[in-house]
Amino acid sequence: MTDGINQKGALAELVGSLAVTLLVFGETGWDHGTAAQAGAAGVALAIMWMTFKGSEILPILTIGNMASGRTDWQTGALNFCMQVLGALIASGVLFWQASQADGSVFSAGEELGATGAVTALLGGFLMMTVWDRLGGGWESGAFAAILILAGVTLASASSLGGMIVESGWTQDNFVNILGTLIVGGIGSAGALMLSDELFEEE
Repeated sequence: MTDGINQKGALAELVGSLAVTLLVFGETGWDHGTAAQAGAAGVALAIMWMTFKGSEILPILTIGNMASGRTDWQTGALNFCMQVLGALIASGVLFWQASQADGSVFSAGEELGATGAVTALLGGFLMMTVWDRLGGGWESGAFAAILILAGVTLASASSLGGMIVESGWTQDNFVNILGTLIVGGIGSAGALMLSDELFEEE
């Protein structure tokens, strides 16, 4: 019944997404868009990637691996669902904390216009290039921090979890979150497809 399903890998995606959402991407506790928040996100991602070797944690990496054929659809879909579940659990905790202080945990991110789409596409491409070539380690975490500081949305699972918890079911929220997720995933898939052309065999 569980043949072909990597339960440890799925659990790693859940815990990694939960940790990054809970510690960094909630609306409480951080001044978003600052160097401190970006740095904290990079450190949290690096630690989770190093703790759970081979984990993706970011949905754009999962989508890119599925679209390029490196991950089968069953595994990729399970990883994606576990990432969203982890973010949903963390968002629930943050929502409960915020309700005690009359705050909010949900941020829909930037409007997905032409500029946002290009930024997400390039961000996904660059993030996957670094993650694929260097693995999940401090280098990938540091690069993630740079992308976040530059305004690239990487925490789509966190935004999706926050939207569900706060019942932010508007068309704009769906377009912003899912659109950024898909475009970023296309960019990361493109990085994998061009990998052999960009880099010499080692």
